[in-house]
Amino acid sequence: MLEKVLLSGYTNRGKGIYQAELDTDSRTISEPTPLIDLNDPTYIDVTNDLKLIALVKKDGQGGIAVYDINSDPKLLDEDISEKTSPSYVKFDASRNLIFSSYFHLSKVKIDHLSTNGKIEHYATLMFEGSGPRPEQDQSKPHFSALTPDGKLIICDYGADRIYIYGLDDPKNPQLLNEYTIPSGYAPRHLVFHPTESYLYVACELSSKVLVLEYDPEDSRLTLVDEVDAAKDEQKNTTSAIRISNDGKFLYVSTRGADALTIFTVDPDGSRLKKIDTIKTKGKGPRDFDLDPSQNFVLAANQDSDNLTLYKRNSKKGILTILEYDIAIPECVCVHFI
Repeated sequence: MLEKVLLSGYTNRGKGIYQAELDTDSRTISEPTPLIDLNDPTYIDVTNDLKLIALVKKDGQGGIAVYDINSDPKLLDEDISEKTSPSYVKFDASRNLIFSSYFHLSKVKIDHLSTNGKIEHYATLMFEGSGPRPEQDQSKPHFSALTPDGKLIICDYGADRIYIYGLDDPKNPQLLNEYTIPSGYAPRHLVFHPTESYLYVACELSSKVLVLEYDPEDSRLTLVDEVDAAKDEQKNTTSAIRISNDGKFLYVSTRGADALTIFTVDPDGSRLKKIDTIKTKGKGPRDFDLDPSQNFVLAANQDSDNLTLYKRNSKKGILTILEYDIAIPECVCVHFI
C-alpha cells in the first residue's frame, strides 16, 4: 500500500512543502519532491477534503495560507497580516475552525474556513506571563488544539501554563480553566489518550512528560505522573509527542539527545513507563508521525537534513530503523494524509 506524507519546514535551504510516498509493502519511502513553494511553512494541517493549511512568511509579515491539493496545488486564500508567522496550526473539522498559535506574539487566532477555502477571522486570544528561564521572557503559546469534548486547549511555553477555552461561540471564546505547569518546564505540545481522560504534555526545557487527568465537567487538570523523556540538560529540548491509536504506547522526540523515547501507557491511561530510547541517526528531531497503518514511524531531523524511517512493532511498541539517509532540507513537520 502507498501512503502519502507531506513534509514542511524552513526554507534557508529548502523549497517549502514536499511530498513523498511510503510503500508499506517494500518498507521504503520515495525521495521527497517539492509540492508548494512557500517561505518557511514550518507547520501544516490538512482537512478531510484535502485543503492544506500552512504557516507562511511573505514580505516581512506572517500568517496562514490555504491550498486545494486534490490535484495540482491551488491557492484558495491567505491571511498574512501579522509581524511574524505562527508556530503551530490546527484545523477543527467539526466547526471548520483554524487555530493558529503565535509563539512570538503571545496570541492565538481563531479563524473560520469556508467550504470554498476562504478565511474569516473570528477571535484573537492574548496572553501574558513569563517563566524563570531566559527563553521564557514572555507568554509564548506554542500549541493549540481540541480536547476530546471539543474545547480549545493551549500550551503556553513562556508562562508555564495550559489554558482551556469553551467554544460555544467561537467568536467569543470563554476561559474555563488554566493549569500551572512546574516552573521552567515550558509545555510545548500535548496529546490526549484516545479513550481515557488523560493527556500527556511534552515539556521542552525540562525534557519531562507530564500525565494530567482531565475532568470535562469543570475543565480541570490534575497532575498524576511525571517522567523523563531525556536528561534535564541545557542541550536537550523535547519537541514532538504522539500516542498510538490503541493508546498503549507514547512516543516523544528530544533534540540534543537526538532520539525518540518510547513509553508504555497503563491500561487506564494514568501512568507511563519508559521501555526504550532509539537514536534518529540525525540531528534535531523536531517532529515525527505514526503512519495510518501504525506500523511505521517517520522522523524529521531538522539540523542534519534527513528523515529516519522506522518499522514499528504494534504489540511491543518498539522501533527498528529501516532507513536514515532520506534527504530533505530543514524539515520540521511530518504529516501523513
